[in-house]
Amino acid sequence: MIRRVVQLLTVATLTATVAACSGDSKAKDGSDRAAPVVSAAAYKKMQQAFADSVLNASSSSTDIAKKLGEDFDVGSVRLRDSLDLLASKTDCFAKGRQGDPYLAGTASFFVFMSAAGSNIVRVQESTWTSEAGNIVNSCLNLAAKDWKFNTTFGKPASYIAQVQFK
Repeated sequence: MIRRVVQLLTVATLTATVAACSGDSKAKDGSDRAAPVVSAAAYKKMQQAFADSVLNASSSSTDIAKKLGEDFDVGSVRLRDSLDLLASKTDCFAKGRQGDPYLAGTASFFVFMSAAGSNIVRVQESTWTSEAGNIVNSCLNLAAKDWKFNTTFGKPASYIAQVQFK
């Protein structure tokens, strides 16, 4: 549902921007009123507010773990911070920003810890301001295949840890 709201808000924002930039002197109702022109600074401010609303609407790690079942637990702060650092060392978010310069979102990582350490790390669930987030998810999943965590990050279990991108 959140993804659908994000899509609708993105379409509405793009429609308003196209209407403002199209130079069409007719309003939607056919009158001669000119469509309001949105400055670049105002547009950037609108996009930031939209990004903040998407980030705030994301499900928490606890909610995602509960939804997935009792076999899942919230990862430690150390695990979350390590995932954040590893994700920031990739160019995944930059690739997504090439498609949408205002991209922001949240990626919840699934980390399976065995007795020997992690053997599965991937994006479990995500919420992005646009479909460009799919590029980030794919890139992060490819990079995460090489990410390994030892048993000091947690006992054998399935963990959810969330990373935000702005």
